[in-house]
Amino acid sequence: MPNHSQLSAEAVLQELASTEAGLPQAEAEHRLAQYGPNRLQAQAPINHWRLFFNQFKSFIVYILLVATVLAAITSEYVDAAIILLILLANAGIGYWQELSAQKSLQALKQLDTGQAKVYRDGQLRTLGAEELVPGDVVMVEAGDKIPADARLLTANRLKVGEASLTGESVPVDKTTDALPGDLPIADRINCVYAATNVADGSGKAVVVATGMTTEMGKIAAMLHEGETELTPLQLRLEAFGRNLGYVVLGICALMVAVFVVEQVVQHTFTWSGLLQICLLAVSLAVAAVPEGLPAVVTIALSIGVKKLLAKKALVKKLASVETLGSCNIICSDKTGTLTQNQMTVTDAWSLAGESQLAGIGYQPEGEVSGQVAPLLFQIGALCNNASLYQKENEWQITGDPMEAALLVSAQKAGADITGFQRLAELPFDSTRKRMSVAVQYGEDTLLLVKGAPNVLLEQCDKVWQEEAARPMDEAAKAQITQQVDSYATQAKRVLGFAYKPLPSAEATALDPDDESQLIFVGLQALIDPPRPEVTDAVRRAQAAGIRLMMITGDYLETAQAIGEQIGITGLAIDGPGLDALSDDELAQALANGTNLFARVTPAHKMRIVAALKKQQNVVAMTGDGVNDAPALQKADIGVAVGSGTDVAKEAADFVLMDDSFVHIVNAIEEGRGIYDNIQKAILHLLTGNLSEVIVVVMAVVLGWPLPLTAIMLLWINLVTDGMPALALAMDPHGPGIMERKPLPLNTGILPRELLIFLVILGVLSGGVAIALFVWYNGHITSSPQIGTARTIVFQFIALAEMVILFAIRAYFRTPTFTNYWVWGAVGGTIALQAGLMYSPVSSFFDIVPLGLSDLGILGGSTVVFAAVVWGVMLLLRAFHARASTPQSKISRPSTQ
Repeated sequence: MPNHSQLSAEAVLQELASTEAGLPQAEAEHRLAQYGPNRLQAQAPINHWRLFFNQFKSFIVYILLVATVLAAITSEYVDAAIILLILLANAGIGYWQELSAQKSLQALKQLDTGQAKVYRDGQLRTLGAEELVPGDVVMVEAGDKIPADARLLTANRLKVGEASLTGESVPVDKTTDALPGDLPIADRINCVYAATNVADGSGKAVVVATGMTTEMGKIAAMLHEGETELTPLQLRLEAFGRNLGYVVLGICALMVAVFVVEQVVQHTFTWSGLLQICLLAVSLAVAAVPEGLPAVVTIALSIGVKKLLAKKALVKKLASVETLGSCNIICSDKTGTLTQNQMTVTDAWSLAGESQLAGIGYQPEGEVSGQVAPLLFQIGALCNNASLYQKENEWQITGDPMEAALLVSAQKAGADITGFQRLAELPFDSTRKRMSVAVQYGEDTLLLVKGAPNVLLEQCDKVWQEEAARPMDEAAKAQITQQVDSYATQAKRVLGFAYKPLPSAEATALDPDDESQLIFVGLQALIDPPRPEVTDAVRRAQAAGIRLMMITGDYLETAQAIGEQIGITGLAIDGPGLDALSDDELAQALANGTNLFARVTPAHKMRIVAALKKQQNVVAMTGDGVNDAPALQKADIGVAVGSGTDVAKEAADFVLMDDSFVHIVNAIEEGRGIYDNIQKAILHLLTGNLSEVIVVVMAVVLGWPLPLTAIMLLWINLVTDGMPALALAMDPHGPGIMERKPLPLNTGILPRELLIFLVILGVLSGGVAIALFVWYNGHITSSPQIGTARTIVFQFIALAEMVILFAIRAYFRTPTFTNYWVWGAVGGTIALQAGLMYSPVSSFFDIVPLGLSDLGILGGSTVVFAAVVWGVMLLLRAFHARASTPQSKISRPSTQ
């Protein structure tokens, strides 16, 4: 509503061709046909086919699909069928997981427009809010949800909670006066907005926008326009898949080229020979590509989803689990996320002394220290329209949260309010900035007043001191003003309290003139306090190298005070200041440590997130309000809290089942652990694949018979590689995982030190396998020991994979006996290898039973290999521990 706040109520009615009596029914129906229903655009239903085929969007999967086709063309039907089944199973797991999350949120995505009290043909009716049109005049009262954007015509102590839209933690006092200038939404106090809630009072307003033209609708439109971006994990896996594909294709092409050149030079080239080498190239491609990797990644992420659900975090998309582990900046909303969204009286002051009130929220328990006039708390409880009650062991309120906080402070202080009878009320309004009630207590009639201290002080000529009213002098005024300023510097909201005796005749018809010659009693200071667990969670996040930023619609002083309490510090800027900055200046401000943004709009939040992402940051955005939704979608990962709006939950990647900020930090820890496990699995799979490639390529180059057949290669990849890799997905993370810096966005899935470890392990394993093959078979094609040689190589590769598995876990400092799945996978693999060798199916795999002497050589070779590998692992780990600077430790997996 760009201009309606600047116009008078009469001018707005004239512009909309309406009156305070509302629209005629016929005109309303005409406008409904013109503007459409008052609702947001419906969300598209779940596309099951798209959701399923999205699981195949991976370069590694593309390589495996090509390998499947080639295997089928070359009659390797068993290989083709097994690879295809793996891919389908992997896609099924991802599909069902994401479908489950989508269905869990479907109810949250529905906008409940509810009912509206609207004037039609001069009569007040209750209609579905969808039927509202611009020009309708609606009545709103305490407890109502505002049905559409509207300009106020009347306001009777009307207060509206707008935290979901603006981030303002305290209900806004509304007025009907025209306002100067083009103010931001949070300051248009003569307007009300769809989906906000009436906290107190009542009012009448003319609808100026409905459906997608409301402020909420504009935000929803921004969400629809947003593009889905790949997560850091998906980007790294895509890059890894492409690089692996190029390497595999290069090796295969080189092997075919070497064969062709050799055959041409020797004049022995035949097309059948070329076909044979192409079949071998397909086998090599199958050996080089880790078929189990997509399943390992999916299962690792699925396990993370279950762990997070147990920690009250619902994940909408699998890849989002790891993204939080990669984030290096969290942009957090304040209200309801870092704070409780519950006003609390923390201090009370009078000339008799000062008190601090312990306890937070609306639970009326907490020690009151110091000495303050009891009358101060009595006025706060009696000059009050809120109520406090218990429901299911939870303290609930109705009415203004600030007034509810005064009820709580009175109960904590033990203020006695029995025997007081209210006679009349003079409601709060934005001009007087105070509220008064007349009460009867025995034979006395009293006027009790609360309001803005600076305004109230002007109406006082006496002050309550030492249980008596004394004349107000300049020294007392200065003392009171100084205390108000002191609370204000702490970003606390301060209320003043006063009273005076009232003649009984005046008690039933109060007017503003009665609010004079008052006796000033004292002050109460309130704040929306930080959540108790937030400070520790902030420390944990900062220790993990994560930059924390607060982005709120509340006032700058409040943001700075809360930030100082919980540990989010740095430069601060408000919305108008942000508007004055160019994009380059904003980037510089962020680089200079600006971490607090106040009085911001949804467009500001989008701009901040975009600037941070442009600087190659992985950004997490938390929030609960409609105003947070576009930024939640724009960020690399959006986290909506449980009490937040449906729109925010729809835009987010995570939905916390409650509002605790600590769950976000727990999710980061879980994400890092998952990323470590994926690295372990990739390292394990590729180490085995490298040793297989070395063995096969060496045999081809030297003209030897193949030490491993295609079916052996597939078995190794699926069983001796696959089962342990899947078990690694269930590893717990090691200690100190939250003491590392986040991974830079351009870091590969395997950093350099892990690639070095991979190559050394693969070369060692492949070298021992070749040595064993030479020992048993040499390069004599017709040797009768070819079966034994292949069996030895086949079994050694499998055992070497088990050794490498434990070496990798030790390199990552994972406690040895913390994952029974790993031990089960190792035991199961060894049992399968033995059963395969001594069963009738051994002939299908071209292997033979080994005798005791052969088993002795196999066992001895494995022990020697294990000793060398362990020594290499310890040396590399020690080298990296000494050589790593704090910056280089960012990508180091060990957690010392």
